[in-house]
Amino acid sequence: MHWCTTLMALAAPVYALPFSLPFGSTSTPQRAVWLWNSDIIQDDVATDKFFSVASAPSNKFTTVYALIDRDMGNEAWQSFIKKCNSSGIAVEGLMGDAQWVLGGTTEDGPTFQHSLDWVKQYQESAPDNAKLAGIHLDVEPWGLDGWASNKGEYVDSLVSIVSRATEAAKPLGLPVAADLPFWANTVDCEDTKLDACMAKRLDSITFMTYRSTPKDLLDVAHSVLNTVSSMGKKGWVSVETSADVGEASLISYAGKALSTLAGDLTNIETLAKSHSGFSGIAVHDYKSLSGMSG
Repeated sequence: MHWCTTLMALAAPVYALPFSLPFGSTSTPQRAVWLWNSDIIQDDVATDKFFSVASAPSNKFTTVYALIDRDMGNEAWQSFIKKCNSSGIAVEGLMGDAQWVLGGTTEDGPTFQHSLDWVKQYQESAPDNAKLAGIHLDVEPWGLDGWASNKGEYVDSLVSIVSRATEAAKPLGLPVAADLPFWANTVDCEDTKLDACMAKRLDSITFMTYRSTPKDLLDVAHSVLNTVSSMGKKGWVSVETSADVGEASLISYAGKALSTLAGDLTNIETLAKSHSGFSGIAVHDYKSLSGMSG
């Protein structure tokens, strides 16, 4: 779902790498991965492979953004989340559709309210060791054809969606996170920019900072990490591993060795810790990552 963002990001401004900021994160950086093909949790062999990949020394994932409501019953989700929790992996319920900003959905996708209702019924019925750890929104109106001419309206709708999500999550005790492009600091939102506007409402933000080297990634992450740090909020940076994106050599680790990715993730963590709001790195996504080798 992120290919539109990566294409648009190529023309966005680049910022200097923050080698000497006066504040820094004292917490241990975390690792996360998007799991769009969450139907694998119904297959024992596929699930075993997921845990093998997630726990590998090169990955050590602590969070998985797992796409919810794939016509699976609660039992499958409870089993998967129990296994994740026992392995030290938190599961955030991933939901999103760009069409939600228009008040609708794609032909084969759930509505926003349907997704919220699913989370509510699941969280209220699941035992403590099988509950979701949060809601993770991926709603990308910048991927719609009308983005350029309807930017203000779409941003207002996105704000409404985030507000509804936080309102629904509060009685369930769930934090809410969302994916944003690294150039969110260039988009107007209320009396500020989109990164700060969303940070006011969210518990954390995962910025889609897709680049194929640590320096290039942190160049584009600098401004938005400064924003969340100054607001006392948390921000994640992210890497792409899929070959199915435009300008893949610039924004993706596809075709590179897994050892190269592992080394770069460590370097990114070391450099990004100069930002107090830096939480960790998210990898997009499990399907393409699991196919990497070397």
